[in-house]
Amino acid sequence: MNDDELLNGLTVLGLAVEALKEWESHPWDVVQKSAEAVGPLLREQLIGRGLWDGLEPHDHAAVHWVMAEGHSVSGVKEKWLDGHREGRRIQSLHEAADHYGALCGAVWRPRGYGREGQIRSAVDFVNRFTALPDGWREEAMRRALAGQDIAAAVADAARLRNVLKSVYGIDAWKDDGDQS
Repeated sequence: MNDDELLNGLTVLGLAVEALKEWESHPWDVVQKSAEAVGPLLREQLIGRGLWDGLEPHDHAAVHWVMAEGHSVSGVKEKWLDGHREGRRIQSLHEAADHYGALCGAVWRPRGYGREGQIRSAVDFVNRFTALPDGWREEAMRRALAGQDIAAAVADAARLRNVLKSVYGIDAWKDDGDQS
């Protein structure tokens, strides 16, 4: 690859990464195409710039993981889209692309999370956690202490309470009791 092709490829990679970072505000087909493209584009950049052979085996595995995960995400039908699950997968794609893209001289901005973003995230998490009834908060904490990610446990609690309402008619939003 010549320098212009590498630069153009890096620009296309940057656009795909940006679409993944803001995936919730893009049409799902754009996210699918970006997820599918990011891994192969990243590998192409690393090889084209002569960096691939100097990477460690775990780096090769990480890039191959991005390729396979991106392909997997691209196959998710919109009607089966689980924002929490796919959100985590998409985040891992753009975080890896940020890391390896920087090796290629990428100038796109890594997702600026910083202290302000962390504070917003913490406030959002606390609000979601405290919105749960006592029993559900206790169960989420029990699951976290057993090894489940606390944010995932809280998100699962909210989702599963909705399942109880829609499938079984139990309104677990009112309290911990059986409202059937």
